[in-house]
Amino acid sequence: MKILMVVSGFNGLSQRIHRELTLKGHEVSVQFSISDEKIIEAVNAYHPDLILCPFLKERIPDCVWENNLCLIIHPGIEGDRGPSSLDWAISTATPEWGVTVLQADADLDAGDIWGSKTFAMRSDTKSNIYGREVTRCAAQIIEDIMLRFDDAK
Repeated sequence: MKILMVVSGFNGLSQRIHRELTLKGHEVSVQFSISDEKIIEAVNAYHPDLILCPFLKERIPDCVWENNLCLIIHPGIEGDRGPSSLDWAISTATPEWGVTVLQADADLDAGDIWGSKTFAMRSDTKSNIYGREVTRCAAQIIEDIMLRFDDAK
């Protein structure tokens, strides 16, 4: 499967998803979210089967998500929307948090849910929780989604 990863930065989560997809035999390309034009150019040049956004701070251009399957990894539980969700969960000592993969649409973090997993929160820094629990859950969800694509063939 041809997968285009659109990212704001190639952080640990993006690196893990890229590595696992590549090891599973998928053809993966990365486009940094520099501008809408660059994203559109990458989509038009690469013709991906799937656009995956493991770490994205900006919106996907409408013409991209309207014509391509775009999945966004959100470090929040089902129903959580917007930025800083993990910060909020840490600051309020929420006992359980999670990761949701949802389809891009007109409303931010409100598209169809493709998968979610929860984890017990622990007392630690945001970067450590993101690097461990969030990354592990996101990788598991993406693996499950890719198995569904394989089963659909």
